[in-house]
Amino acid sequence: MTLMRCPDCGREISDHATACPGCGRPLQERGPAASGEWAGRPPYFYEYKSQIILFGLPLVHVIFGPTWLIGFKPARGIIAVGNIAIGFIAFGGVAMGLAAFGGISLGLVCAGGMALGLGLGAGGIATGYWALGGIAIGVYALGGLGIGAHTLQNDPDMLRFLSAPFGRGSS
Repeated sequence: MTLMRCPDCGREISDHATACPGCGRPLQERGPAASGEWAGRPPYFYEYKSQIILFGLPLVHVIFGPTWLIGFKPARGIIAVGNIAIGFIAFGGVAMGLAAFGGISLGLVCAGGMALGLGLGAGGIATGYWALGGIAIGVYALGGLGIGAHTLQNDPDMLRFLSAPFGRGSS
């Protein structure tokens, strides 16, 4: 084994190292990757799971990577972030939780391209008790196409409430 210097931090490291232990710089020209072999996880895969556990879930769970590599492995935690995220607060391509934010989001309070909320939904297509979006479906719906018991098209009080300056009572 011979030693070499890291191009970034200058630390002496083994010539067999795949990354510098000091600064983390990947050394792709060394090790099995140089011969065309797969050298483990690619640099565009990331997973973090906090050590703090609440209700049997990690406080924070983050997982990102291409679907062909990680499959459909969801991030599950109190705060979940990932391609698929399931948690009390979830951020992801598909997000499910009390508060969910993502391409497709499901939960009590949702925002996203398609927001399927029980309470509040806001997005391109939104459902919920209160729905706000291009297509809004709910008891109170506000959007380009609003479908509900109370919309701008069928409830004149809603229009007056929305046009009144904030801070003044509705009279």
